[in-house]
Amino acid sequence: MPQFFDLSHAFDENTYHPFGFPHFQNREMYASHGARHAIVTMSLHFATHMDAPWHMVENGKQLGSIGIAELVGEALVVDLSADHGPARGNSGVISRDEILRALSSRGHDVRRGDALVVHTGWCGLYAADPTRYYAGYPTLSAEACEWVVKSGIRLVGVDAPDMDPPKSYQEKPFSPMNHRMLLGHNVYVIENVGGEVGAIVGERVLLIPAPMKLAGEYASGAPVRLLATRLA
Repeated sequence: MPQFFDLSHAFDENTYHPFGFPHFQNREMYASHGARHAIVTMSLHFATHMDAPWHMVENGKQLGSIGIAELVGEALVVDLSADHGPARGNSGVISRDEILRALSSRGHDVRRGDALVVHTGWCGLYAADPTRYYAGYPTLSAEACEWVVKSGIRLVGVDAPDMDPPKSYQEKPFSPMNHRMLLGHNVYVIENVGGEVGAIVGERVLLIPAPMKLAGEYASGAPVRLLATRLA
């Protein structure tokens, strides 16, 4: 049997998000209904989630039109925690050369159609120190994003809350240049990678993203159950 790794964060009513905690409300309870049913109000870009191009590109592809075959495939999990982990300070910028050195140190070459999962160790702050997690996380440089597009990478995941730094959202209209670059070239984005990602750092794996199949004008993104298994 293959071993599967869950790279998703759990969330509940106590999970912090800058837009507010998710709000749950019971509609049915076992004592009264013999069943349990609740409704939840939360951001679609909450916890481990996928961004569709529609999120940041005016005429971008909506989530409902993205086929699962576009998402599932091989991925490289690159470990940059030594240089960009929380112990190194806040707001680091990850360069293309740092990614290439980390891949080369494990004997990996990027192939067209690969996904890239960037592990920095910031996922450890998701529940332990959410205020710092959302304020000081590292992001890819513009050069790194350009390299991702030119390399034919299909998807980028980060163990941080956003592909762009907080300053990108300080004034309207927002200026999330990394999102614009990646999503504008149909490179899908997964943010808040976590869970068991530390168990597969430095490896080539089969990545299985399974976002909610949300359709329509609100389909800019959705929570995703992100799974991985080692290649045979």
